[in-house]
Amino acid sequence: MIRVHAARRNEVGVQVMTMGQLAARLAGGLLQPVDLNVLAGAVSDALPEVDMGELEPIKGLPGMPAAVGATFDKAWRAGIDLSEVGHPRTDALASLEQAVVQRLPSSMKRPRDLVELALRRIGHAPTVIGPLEVQGHSEMSPCWRPLLIALAESIPVSWIAGPRHVPDWLKRTKVEVVTAPAAEPQPQVFSCANQLHEVGEAFRWTRALLAQGVSASDIAIVAASPGDYDDHVFSTARDANFPVHFVHGVKALTTADGQAAAALAEVLTKGLSQERVRRLLSLLQRGSLRDLSVRWMRLLPADAPLTSAERWERVLSQADDADWPDGKSRAADVMEVIRLLDRGVEAAELAGETLLSGVQRSLWRRALRDGPAQALPVTLMGLRTEDGVEPGANVIWTSAIALASSPRPHVWLLGLNAGRWPRRISEDRLIPDHVLPIEQLDPLPVADGDKRDITTIVSSAQSVAFSFSRRDAEGRMLGRSPLVSDIPTPETYLDRAGTPEHAFSESDRLLARPSEFSNLPIAVSGLACWRDWHRNEITTHDGLIAPAQRD
Repeated sequence: MIRVHAARRNEVGVQVMTMGQLAARLAGGLLQPVDLNVLAGAVSDALPEVDMGELEPIKGLPGMPAAVGATFDKAWRAGIDLSEVGHPRTDALASLEQAVVQRLPSSMKRPRDLVELALRRIGHAPTVIGPLEVQGHSEMSPCWRPLLIALAESIPVSWIAGPRHVPDWLKRTKVEVVTAPAAEPQPQVFSCANQLHEVGEAFRWTRALLAQGVSASDIAIVAASPGDYDDHVFSTARDANFPVHFVHGVKALTTADGQAAAALAEVLTKGLSQERVRRLLSLLQRGSLRDLSVRWMRLLPADAPLTSAERWERVLSQADDADWPDGKSRAADVMEVIRLLDRGVEAAELAGETLLSGVQRSLWRRALRDGPAQALPVTLMGLRTEDGVEPGANVIWTSAIALASSPRPHVWLLGLNAGRWPRRISEDRLIPDHVLPIEQLDPLPVADGDKRDITTIVSSAQSVAFSFSRRDAEGRMLGRSPLVSDIPTPETYLDRAGTPEHAFSESDRLLARPSEFSNLPIAVSGLACWRDWHRNEITTHDGLIAPAQRD
């Protein structure tokens, strides 16, 4: 968004980068911070060769590479050397860290390594960097603070805080802090039936703003943890028929490429069947069958399960050349694919490289990197991909931490229930609190971060709406977030079946206006069918059976 704003102001020469990229620029032009995807691959390669001590029994489970990568990222940002903690678990993680660092490209450096190298070249900062502005931050990871403080001694450094919280450690530096008065919007608080109702009301509110002429780029729907609402937001956005950008990405399995990878995983883990193979081949974009018309599947008997390669070969051998779409038998090509699929999960890597391409292959590689081939259905469900919607021109659906870095004027905050906002502080998955206190591993706990983010979002907005659910999906009652109690505005009770002022879609409008729906042909036909169902005489909706077929 900073790049978008700079482009709209016709600015030239502005460079936007993270602190890691800034440190790499000063340390040396060919260096770069560690990419998390590359880190996960290096962890997957190193795990089998490193003795993990008490973590040895779980190191082969799905999600272990991601958990290790997240732990390393926390420790690196906090400036912690795991080898100096003095606990068997952290010693094992330190050994793994060394093995991982050796497998990373030589150009990728950990934060502390980049800072050390950058500090040696601090004299080049006026030429290499020039005036520096820090935007979108209410805090900074401890690993970057020494570099920022040193830069402030050499070049003009401004911390653009706006209405955000200003860290205490900045007061002892030469960094110029630029603040702005906080906005004072009149927030609205809505009590909704459940999560789906919350999302529906948020989209009705969005549609009302768009009808008033508000730019879509000024609207955001946000939650502390978007994953809890992702499915509802995704389906509602499709129904509303206006683009919504998922800042954190959409689930890969909601895309055609993700479905192709899932279809391949289903065949390899569950075995051959005609239904599974048909679905897979209809989604593939490469391989020896990419130029073969789908009409060849008419050769397959509809009632044959075809659960083995031998059965496939028997059926295909009975077809003549003239039966194939181009008049030429492609049985050999089909059987090559079938035999590959029949090998199961042991051929997962080869099958992905042979049959998938582009984004499909990339998703397949990521899934194999995150866990064993037997767990492909699980690892594929956790993957996300870009949605292709431009954030600078559309409504966004995002997390609170992301929106706090680039606030928008009109915001709807979902899920202000107890335990969801602010979220509960949780231990690291691999380094519990008794091994290393959470205050050291994560200097800004998630609960404190959520409170700070909501303050930033509200103080930067023109209009704000909060909502919470009265019950969860199973019907259990939910409590309000303590943050709701701090809002002076009385809450508005919304009925799930209430009539909206602005419907977010055609189906929502018709649901709220039964009199309008009752005049549609589909409603007239449905009502007539329902009435005819309860009549004894034969009607137009009843079928007639010939006398010879009654038995």
